[in-house]
Amino acid sequence: MTDPYGSRPAPDGHNRDANDGTGAGVAASDISILVVEDEGIVAQDLLETITRLGYRVAGVASEGVQAVCMAEELRPRLIIMDVGLRGEIDGIQAAQMIQERGHVPVIFLTGHRDVETLERAVRTGPLGYLVKPFQEVELRCSIEVAIHKHRAEIATREREEALRRNADLLTSLSLVDELTRLRNRRGFFELAGQALKVARRERHVLGLFFVDLNGLKQINDTLGHLIGDQALRETADVLRRTFREADIVARLGGDEFVALAHVQQDTSVLRERLRGELSLINAVPGRPYTLDVSIGTTLVDVTSDESIEDLIARADADMYEEKRASSGVRYVGDWDGSLPKR
Repeated sequence: MTDPYGSRPAPDGHNRDANDGTGAGVAASDISILVVEDEGIVAQDLLETITRLGYRVAGVASEGVQAVCMAEELRPRLIIMDVGLRGEIDGIQAAQMIQERGHVPVIFLTGHRDVETLERAVRTGPLGYLVKPFQEVELRCSIEVAIHKHRAEIATREREEALRRNADLLTSLSLVDELTRLRNRRGFFELAGQALKVARRERHVLGLFFVDLNGLKQINDTLGHLIGDQALRETADVLRRTFREADIVARLGGDEFVALAHVQQDTSVLRERLRGELSLINAVPGRPYTLDVSIGTTLVDVTSDESIEDLIARADADMYEEKRASSGVRYVGDWDGSLPKR
């Protein structure tokens, strides 16, 4: 058959068979190619050439809209696209629409050599550009280079995505308290600062709660640090049940916790809810210690420029007033030696 592209066998004198690889251990027959060409004779010859090179033809389209639909349905590994298609959209527009739907490498075929067509084609990010007439070896090289570059781009994207996920994980871990899984000090200040800006802009009512776990040193000294850690985790669980998911709850360090929460008029409702959660957990028989906290609160004045540190200091002072009022309470009781359930 006469080859209008001036095709000829590969330089080694052999045609590629279906078992020849195209690099990276992938057989040519595993690479499906969608041919988009509106001249029937040219399309047929191109189909035969691709098959002779050992690749698999996924389908043949003659119009741009048809090519877009077939690309989405057949999901080829490569598209060989004539630039000058007849119909509603040309090859360049079709390639752009296909790229918007998925990353499929495109090799453009064209009889045009003008700069304007070239610039339009380049903007779609093709992985090859062949000017008719071309030889079979040029087509083969263009296909292999396009496939190789596309694999490299995929590998790069995957590496970048993995790096991004790792960075997100590291960021997340740096903002979370390892023991309680609440936000840590850094995580609280980052989120609370943003919430404060929104509250001032939207005039939301916020309350800041400063919570101190009472008797932690006594629990550690009497029952051991494992039980002390358990008390901290239980406090974190009580706070989770007290506040909403949209509220910001954190462990600042040691026995100190903090929460920035949306409130109605004052902080009394959430304060009582927290006390109720403590009563429920302490009602469990056989507990080795009483879980108790001192609570300090303050409302956020959205008309002021107070910082998070200022709010914490005010709530901390309020908490110490409550702590002084409850001094002398014994937190460690009779213990049968078993650990409380988590």
